[in-house]
Amino acid sequence: MMKRAAVLGSPISHSLSPLIHNHAYSLLEYPAIYEAIEVKSGQLSEFLVRELASSEVLGFSLTMPLKEELAQLSTPALQVNARAKAINSANTIYKDGQSWKVSSTDVDGFEFLLKDLSFSTVSILGAGGTARAAIASLSDRDVKIEIYRRSTNRDASLSAAAMSSQIEIYDWEKCARAWKSDLVINTIPSDQVLSIFKEFSSPKILLDATYSPWPPGLTKQQLDANGLLVSGLQLLAAQAVYQISLMTRIDFDKTWLYNELLLKLDSAR
Repeated sequence: MMKRAAVLGSPISHSLSPLIHNHAYSLLEYPAIYEAIEVKSGQLSEFLVRELASSEVLGFSLTMPLKEELAQLSTPALQVNARAKAINSANTIYKDGQSWKVSSTDVDGFEFLLKDLSFSTVSILGAGGTARAAIASLSDRDVKIEIYRRSTNRDASLSAAAMSSQIEIYDWEKCARAWKSDLVINTIPSDQVLSIFKEFSSPKILLDATYSPWPPGLTKQQLDANGLLVSGLQLLAAQAVYQISLMTRIDFDKTWLYNELLLKLDSAR
């Protein structure tokens, strides 16, 4: 039986997830099709009640604005894991036996991309679900983390995401200091960080979680400075590898599939 999966969010037509998930299914010879479905904020619970009853459904990926909404939907029929609850963000629904479970493969993606890199200081731009996933991915590393955000509204969520890590939270007006860190992680779209372009000073490593339009402004500045870049396309591919693993339950070489998905993304640029 052909299985179905999809990425949910709004707007969703620009998503590259169908491209790479369908490519992965082809490589793995797995009988499934993956699409993009428009689901607006407030519509998720009703959508899932209807869709998860189907035996054809393999799972779902979620993007803005649904990640926080999903993390707060935990029910006996839809189990949100502790990590997704801690960061108040989830992006993956998959079936484990007879149970539907919820996780954040954004955390896995960050861990995968950063595992072989050396750094002792980290600055994170933003306070949303992607920023909190980045914080959680660093919980086992002895690093100093500074977070720069515009509003105090998510400070409690940032602290919860830190788990064992020590973090310091600063107002956005001080974000020029971020470039002094070994690793800077940007989670804010290009059109919202224009104010810091002129203050940019190439860090040892920039992980720019954004990728549309390509290249994002900070990505371009890091490349122009010949600095080490981990791109949003790399993060997209890395977290997708873990989603595919959870949904299909196939044992495969994650580094191999990650590289294959990157090649697919590069060919589509």
